Amino acid sequence: MSTVSTRFRDPMVRLRRFGGDILVRCPACSGRASIRPAPSADNPRAAGLHRRLTCSGCGHVAHWSAPQHGNGRSLPHLSGPEDPYFGLPLWLRTDFRGHVFWAYNADHLTLLEQYLTADLRERGSAFSCCDMSLLEQLPAWMKAAKHRGDLLRAVHRLRARLS
Repeated sequence: MSTVSTRFRDPMVRLRRFGGDILVRCPACSGRASIRPAPSADNPRAAGLHRRLTCSGCGHVAHWSAPQHGNGRSLPHLSGPEDPYFGLPLWLRTDFRGHVFWAYNADHLTLLEQYLTADLRERGSAFSCCDMSLLEQLPAWMKAAKHRGDLLRAVHRLRARLS
């Protein structure tokens, strides 16, 4: 009987790739809401500077604009387990042995699942000495083989929240 090992090659993406659509807990009804870029009527290219929170459950809407600093604007750092714009808890989050396991959206959760299910994890092409991919920056507790089964169960619980 032969076993087929699964391979995973790091696609070398950064967390900001998943920041376009962030699923959060609605502050009004505690249901699932999303935060997306909000194009400005004045300047559609400034969408990265404005975000809109919308809840399809209760209709709650909120707006966020990047704060002005001198001649420019500063954007928040994406790092979870809260959204960086409104500070709301992420929809896809669960406690895991004293840590918080989280994902911004379904695509982010899928990448984590692919990483966790792989028997062989290969590095991708390096960005540079200072830039690391999302997966290279995962905490040691997420990379530990002894936690894979439990983390995959956490992924499945979070995936069920998407239905």
